[in-house]
Formats: sequence, structure tokens, C-alpha cells
Amino acid sequence: MKKQVNLIIKDRVIRYMVSKSESVEGVMDYGEFYLDTDIIDDGKVANPERFALILEKLVRKKRWKGKQLAFCVPDAFVTIREQLVPKEFTKEEMKSYINMELEESIRLPFSDPVMDFVVIGEENNQSKILLFAYPKERMKEFIDTFIQVGLKPVIADLSSLSVYRLYFQLDLASTEEHLLSVQWGKDAIVLTAFNKNKPVFTRYIKSTLNKNGWKWRAEDNDLYWNGEVEELDQVKEEQLVTIERFMDFYQYSVMDGTNQITKIVLSGDFPELDNIKQEMEERFNLKVETMEQALKDKMKLPSRYLDVLGLAIKNR
Repeated sequence: MKKQVNLIIKDRVIRYMVSKSESVEGVMDYGEFYLDTDIIDDGKVANPERFALILEKLVRKKRWKGKQLAFCVPDAFVTIREQLVPKEFTKEEMKSYINMELEESIRLPFSDPVMDFVVIGEENNQSKILLFAYPKERMKEFIDTFIQVGLKPVIADLSSLSVYRLYFQLDLASTEEHLLSVQWGKDAIVLTAFNKNKPVFTRYIKSTLNKNGWKWRAEDNDLYWNGEVEELDQVKEEQLVTIERFMDFYQYSVMDGTNQITKIVLSGDFPELDNIKQEMEERFNLKVETMEQALKDKMKLPSRYLDVLGLAIKNR
């Protein structure tokens, strides 16, 4: 199997992983490259020239030219929603139907989307699908740059699905559970509820912290918080309240009070995730899984790489 480059791009960092197969054991190399604040802003390429220059340098240094690329689209613009379509339709007919309905009944927060969907069941004698949508112009910005620097984009994925893929492959998933994936990052938090191994509902919440407060330290090759500790604690508390509200919304609005979140999987690059895990377990009275134990026999990997590892093991 050919070597594949896997990239996750956040506002302040590019994380990469090179894999030679669709398994954890197939990982050959991984690392990260930190970005200045003005290159990617809230998932948009704010400075295309500098972004291309950084990628070009990385491609040259790592000898990735001509390699296949899998990447996750930035989380800020992802929309996931359930939709009903006529049961007798083939997949192609469903596609045409969705495109037609975009004008009328399917309301998206942007025009001209890139879309994909999976059939998740039946309701009222119709097929129930899960629709994933993303603005085409945002996607194009990234794809054009990847091609420009000599990479061959073959897979575009969602980071929440990548985290779940790893969770599933490590045999941690159960069909009946109502799982909340918490991707707690320095720039944002992504909450996604899963049931029957499928995403049901997702929410992206941008961090209110000033992103200039994060400073890069060469000896750790990491961003550390340079502002007031109180500010960091306050945002942490706000995020925990947001998670609580999300779980309530899932229980009462999405599930009509019949089911609730039964387990949490935590990943991300926010400082002191271990303490956050403990705090969440006490506060929500739920098991919080970090995948650390399940991974430990295969490889030692910081939790900020879990999404890119989940991307690397996706079927090609």
C-alpha cells in the first residue's frame, strides 16, 4: 500500500501523520507545525501565500511530493443534519433529490455546499439519511493549495468522525451507548453526539480566549497560555457549562427525553486535559474515555494527535 500523508489544520497548528496502512501499526511519522495568528482564521485561509509557503516547506522537508493526501475539513463550517427522502430512491436519485430540495426545504447556513450522506434508518415509510454539508469555496481554498504544493488530495473527512473511527477500532464502542465526543482545543471545542455508531448532532463553539494569548515555546514545540490564569479557568468553566447544556439539549430536544448521554470520549490540545477529565467525571457522573489506555500497547501518542490518527486509519 502506498504511503499516505494525513493532515489536520487548525487556526494555529498543522498536525501531520504519515501512514503506510489503515491500522495504528501503519503509522511511520507524525508531528506538528505551529502557525502565526494571521494565516488561518476561524477555519478560513486568511493568508493564502504564506499558507502555501509553509506547506511547500513541509512537503520539501518531508519528501511528500506526489503523495496521496487525506485531510479533515476545518470544523467551523461543518453542518450535520437528518433528512427524510423517498424510500424507493437509489443513492444517485437521493443525491439529485437533495440538490433539488436545497432550494426549497433543506436550509443550510451557506450556499453552494459540498455534500455527502449515509442512510441511517426508516421513518414514516421514508429513508432517513444523515446529511453532511460543507461550503464548497472553503473546501476549494484548501484543495487548490494542496495541489499547488504537490500533494494529491484523495480523502476529505470530518475530525469528529476521525476521533470516533479510532474509538471504534480500539473496541471501545457499543451500539446502544449515547456517546458524546468532546474535542477540546485551544481555538474551539467540538461536541458531537453518537448513537448506533453514527453521529446524531454536532456543535462547534469558538473559544473566547484571545488567540494572541497563546505563545509558541521552541523547547516544547507547543503553545502555552501567556495571559491570566483566571481567564483560562473562566473559559474552562464556561465550556463545561456549554457541555452540560449540550447534553440537556440532546436528552430533551433530540431524544425527546427518552435517552441521554451515557459516556464521554475526550481528546484535544487544551492544557491539562487530565484535570479536565477528572473534573468532567465528577461533575457529570459519567465515564470519560481518553483512549490512552487502549492505545498504550500499540503506541504512545499525545491526545492532540487522536483525530489525525483516526484519519490515518480510514479505509482508502
